Amino acid sequence: MELSEFKENVFDGQFLVNDLHKAVESNDCERLCQLIEAGHSVNREGIDLIRPLHEACFRGHQECVRILLENGAEVNARNIDGATPLCDAASSGHLDIVQLLLDRGAYVNPPLLLTSPLHEATLRDKWETVEVLAAAGANLNASDCHFGTPLHVAACQGSIKCCKSLLRAGANVNAIKSLNTPLHEAARRQDLPLILLLLACGADATARNNNGLRPHDLVPSSTHPAKRALLQWESQPRNLRYYCRLEIRRCIGAKRLKCVPELPLPKLLQEYLDFRWDI
Repeated sequence: MELSEFKENVFDGQFLVNDLHKAVESNDCERLCQLIEAGHSVNREGIDLIRPLHEACFRGHQECVRILLENGAEVNARNIDGATPLCDAASSGHLDIVQLLLDRGAYVNPPLLLTSPLHEATLRDKWETVEVLAAAGANLNASDCHFGTPLHVAACQGSIKCCKSLLRAGANVNAIKSLNTPLHEAARRQDLPLILLLLACGADATARNNNGLRPHDLVPSSTHPAKRALLQWESQPRNLRYYCRLEIRRCIGAKRLKCVPELPLPKLLQEYLDFRWDI
């Protein structure tokens, strides 16, 4: 950083904050425009490489986001953790900003970033944002060493709405993290509604993790309804309707599942294929 740039910054507590960041933080669009007209760079980095666009997206200041983008802010800029402005908007659930960033070329699957915007939205149970990102082509099965896939995240947190959104979009219900599936995570929580949801969507109740344990082995209480449900599911065969739905969805493919409502089928059957009922 040049000395002249350093002098334009001010210490705010322990952090180095420049005027542009402060204008964005306070949602002062008029001051932001004045600073830009005076020559301040919209891509100036603050603490942890956070740029004004990161700040505006996280706080939900849509007009600031628009001003920054129109004046050359890098839509895919990364902070010290590699997160992009889309990650910040997704984590906060600001749908209009998420869509604005996508329209301006934000990567829905930022390269070299395993904890994706979809992970960020799921971590904070922003199911509507999950649906927007999924529709925009987010990798539903992106996995990292900490969280696994977004479906693992949703199962760990008991976020049933996020689970439904991910499953309807085509997420792999039997994705593994250390051979643990989302069903293993739900079993640990003794989350019966979530367990039944995952099973209805094709989860394998007999899958074993890296310790050789099946989901029912992870239910802490031997008398909990969740354990009984898992054991019953293992012992009883499913009906043909169940397998047909899973096979038809497999043949359609995750990327084309959004076209199910356009198929020349009765609405009831469309909704069944789309996991809109019986889950």
